[in-house]
Amino acid sequence: MSRVFDALRRVNPDLMTYPEPMGDSADSLSQIMASMNGEAPAAEDTPRFRIPQTDEARLVAWNDPNCLAAENLRVLTARLREAQQRRSLKTLLITSAICGEGKTVTSANLAITLALHGEKVLLVDGDFHQPALSRIFGISDERGLASWYETAEPISGLLKCAEGLPLWFLPAGVCSQQPLHVIQSQQTAELFKQLGDWFSWIVIDSPPLVPLADSRTWAAMTDALLLVTRQGFTPKKAFIKGLAAIDRSKLFGVVINEATATEERYYRAYYSGSEATAAGRK
Repeated sequence: MSRVFDALRRVNPDLMTYPEPMGDSADSLSQIMASMNGEAPAAEDTPRFRIPQTDEARLVAWNDPNCLAAENLRVLTARLREAQQRRSLKTLLITSAICGEGKTVTSANLAITLALHGEKVLLVDGDFHQPALSRIFGISDERGLASWYETAEPISGLLKCAEGLPLWFLPAGVCSQQPLHVIQSQQTAELFKQLGDWFSWIVIDSPPLVPLADSRTWAAMTDALLLVTRQGFTPKKAFIKGLAAIDRSKLFGVVINEATATEERYYRAYYSGSEATAAGRK
């Protein structure tokens, strides 16, 4: 069984009813995911990218699914999906109080986790000042959302699709004017309404709340917000200022990076014990 398909089956039992694809064919996997979620927008014409397997990418949801961080992402995903059943929730903004708290890595990992559960996900790099998602995914194409706004190029021609996952990516692109003009324009608002019809989830990585106004503008367009903070790094005043800048009614939760989690050793011990028990039954 392919590693990718095996990972998909572990987190999505519905895939047990599908025959295993031959080898690691991204086309075979994409066809299965499309049959579960409806036809992907221009999937056959969308450029593909591979999710990096390097430690530098820090994509634990894909590369280390048995770690505690990946488990916490699955818990967060479950809560988001449950909330979506109760209210209108599709567009999710990921931000932080200041730079360096891990919002971009959190955005990428959360989008991957949602896609592993069979959700059709669009990950958007909404940080025109310091876009980083393209670098994480190893994408060199500089066209993106800003290119669409400035040239009226069809948005479908700017999307990238991950191999083996129902995950699409829209880069930020190079913005030659004030980012706020792009974010708060009527064209962008109409675009995201259209994208909302294409995808189950839209995850937006935005700039920090302090001192920029971009995130507050993005937040006004989204259904919910996740605030990322980093233990031992984020100044208390900056965190409070960031909280004051957002609509609290949209705050879904706070993600604490590099937290000292006492449950980690219990989780690893439990998981190791489960593997040992399973091995003993073979």
